[in-house]
Amino acid sequence: MIMKKIAMLVITIMLFASCQKNVKTLNINVDLISSVNFTSPTLTCTLPGAPFEIANSGYFLRGTVTHLGRIDSIKSKGQDGFCNLSPALLLSTKTSGQIVAANGDKINYAGDDVIDLNNVVVNGATIAPITGVWKITGGTGKFASATGYININGTVNVAAEGGPTFAIKGEGTINY
Repeated sequence: MIMKKIAMLVITIMLFASCQKNVKTLNINVDLISSVNFTSPTLTCTLPGAPFEIANSGYFLRGTVTHLGRIDSIKSKGQDGFCNLSPALLLSTKTSGQIVAANGDKINYAGDDVIDLNNVVVNGATIAPITGVWKITGGTGKFASATGYININGTVNVAAEGGPTFAIKGEGTINY
């Protein structure tokens, strides 16, 4: 009788353990370049004094991402939804979008970026540094319940035809 109860307990534990999802925590690296999404709306930004507009605030992404490989540059895209220029000439933006693998698996992200416009405004430069953190907020396929983050660094070409473009590299972790 005791052996039967122990056997049932062992079987129950094994069944429970086999139903647990094995979450992987892995490093993720991105190497991305944006291009302007000409169909995206104009974004009105705030700054001390008067609002200003950024044309075509959406973008397409091309490049590579660890665990996705070369990404689909038509389906991988983002959209800035808020921006604010501080008196220190730091442009803060909120962005969100999706990075799509060739097989259709998708990672969603939402983030906060900061673009330092000091050299652009003071010296007339056309390139500005960008930093930020993109939080991974799910996706599709094996990334359906993914979480994590990507710290990004790169440059923004503020004089690109049609609106700003960027080139970034990033690293972080992804859990799926």
